[in-house]
Amino acid sequence: MKAFYCLPFAFMILIACQKNNTSEAETSKTYSYWVSDKESKNFSASSLQFLARLTVDTLSKYTYTDVKGIEIIYNTMDAFKNPIEASGMLLIPEGFEGMGPLISYQHATLSSDADAPTNSGLGANELSIAAVMSGIGALVAVADYVGYGHSSDHKHPYQHKENTAQTTYDFLLAVEEYLHHEKIRTNGALYLTGYSQGGHATLSLHQKIETENKFQVTHSIPGAGAYNLTLLTQEILSKDEDLPFMSGYVWVLEVNNRIYPTLNRPLSFYFKEPYASRLSSLTAFNASMDTTLIPQNPQKLFKKETIDNFLSGEDTEWIEIMHQNSVHDWSPKAPITLFHGTADDYIYPSNPESAFSQIKANGGDIHYIPLEDLDHQEAFAPFLLGVLKIIFQ
Repeated sequence: MKAFYCLPFAFMILIACQKNNTSEAETSKTYSYWVSDKESKNFSASSLQFLARLTVDTLSKYTYTDVKGIEIIYNTMDAFKNPIEASGMLLIPEGFEGMGPLISYQHATLSSDADAPTNSGLGANELSIAAVMSGIGALVAVADYVGYGHSSDHKHPYQHKENTAQTTYDFLLAVEEYLHHEKIRTNGALYLTGYSQGGHATLSLHQKIETENKFQVTHSIPGAGAYNLTLLTQEILSKDEDLPFMSGYVWVLEVNNRIYPTLNRPLSFYFKEPYASRLSSLTAFNASMDTTLIPQNPQKLFKKETIDNFLSGEDTEWIEIMHQNSVHDWSPKAPITLFHGTADDYIYPSNPESAFSQIKANGGDIHYIPLEDLDHQEAFAPFLLGVLKIIFQ
């Protein structure tokens, strides 16, 4: 779901350059996923140090180095399994000599395409978080996801497990090809992490990697994710109060309703009027949806019959789709550490508790770190510190 955490970043100036581009013709001769690349961003060690100190003072204890950003175009698929090209950023610290890991950072919900990693500069955004990680001493891969960056002509399949896993996995394959071409090595460790939507994306990617058995995950570190979408939907539909991110929940439903033939229902099936008509008139659903279009109380927005049928278990098609897009019930090989604020009112703490209990029961090596009395926004800083401690200490 959307990361409503606030990053107290100062405005920074980013000097962009483009050089040493590899042409599509060159890469297409040899590689299956990597299409092209360009060096598009540079971050100085001093700017990363300053940025880190403003974000969380404890981050100033790390030593930072200059980082360059490589924009990579790669082959993947959209949510309907059609081949497309998408984009992502690979961040490389200066003097990287194979002594550090590769981190796959899955970004949180974006408000617009301008916030996509390949479109961002240094500031209050997901790319800057990845750049700080890289500046400490790691290669960091950040996929834009379908619907952003190079693939912005497509609708973003928000919280869609299969496509999220596929596109982030394909980006890792493209990164692997690029690193092979450039003769850049890592120490062999692969960490996966992300917050909010990125938490769900992290476990989706983790499960995909272990299914394909090409990479080996060292540790997966998601935060504040909606891992059990069935449970989350039950909790939302049971609430009789205004909720802070109703547009996000509606977005998840619209995506699944559009993608899966077993649903594909008119929005009037779910929502009362005039809200169904208002939503049907939208050309795109996203995190910036006008909140005045719909009530924030689910009892005022959804039809009573729709709520009752889901909560009673009668709407088996919708329940099955929520289950398919959940990532709380499987048996991972690599360890997982979950972080979540106990006062989170976007993704309720019962969600990571459900994932922890089920994965542990399945034999997985999983740990849960509750961040006491912190909400969705407040929990991000201690989450980030926890991630860095696991990876770099």
